[in-house]
Amino acid sequence: MLNSLLMLGKMQFRQYSIYKSNFYLFTLNRIVEIAVYIFVWQAIYKETGDAGGFTIAQMITYYILVFTLSSLATWGVNEEMSYSIKNGKINKELLNPLSYFQYYFGINLGELAFALLVGIATFILCSIFWSVSLPANIINLILFVIVIILGIPITFFLQMIVGITGFYTNSIWGMQILRKSVISIFSGIIAPITLFPNWFQSLANILPFQELIYTPINIWLGQMPPKEAIFIIIKQIIWGSILYIIAKKFFNHAIKKITINGG
Repeated sequence: MLNSLLMLGKMQFRQYSIYKSNFYLFTLNRIVEIAVYIFVWQAIYKETGDAGGFTIAQMITYYILVFTLSSLATWGVNEEMSYSIKNGKINKELLNPLSYFQYYFGINLGELAFALLVGIATFILCSIFWSVSLPANIINLILFVIVIILGIPITFFLQMIVGITGFYTNSIWGMQILRKSVISIFSGIIAPITLFPNWFQSLANILPFQELIYTPINIWLGQMPPKEAIFIIIKQIIWGSILYIIAKKFFNHAIKKITINGG
């Protein structure tokens, strides 16, 4: 099974990397977005002397890391799922030796591999133009990587829930926009969670999204004690399990209602 998943991931990665322009344009887009946020925060810091509780150096690192990681949190397989439902390809997918979830997890690996490549290139290039703060110690770096990895099942099962709505509607465009918007707001992509009202911060602490971006960056910057990171990891495991159960039950119900279009 593992070989099949890796093969699917490799095929999806090749689809993205066939056109070199995809890599260059995605990376350039990330750098431009980073530059805009950094210039805005430099202007705010110059006027107020405050950057939301961060030093200006930390805020620069924050947004470089945000757009290094954002593709891992927001990209996904929803478009492929919607397309397969519309053209009838799902009929073959449901008959695969791999389960429907396994099949799309393999594809998702390819998406993540390309997103990681773009993220690494973005980080390296931005490090040339701006000074980037590195993790305080190896423990912080290890915890940073662990939290990022544990965020993968959370984003994947959320994608499956959104994608499965296409079984009922044949279009998930609205749900896809909603998914990305919720993640962007609650994960800290738009702004650090500490800049939002207290009620929002309390809600963000319950939901699993800040662990996708905000929390690992805080670990990187040394803003979160290693002991607290253990509770974060437990929270991620719990949320991953909850979203899996929801996605599986949703799928079992939706499969009875599906209408196959095309082949």
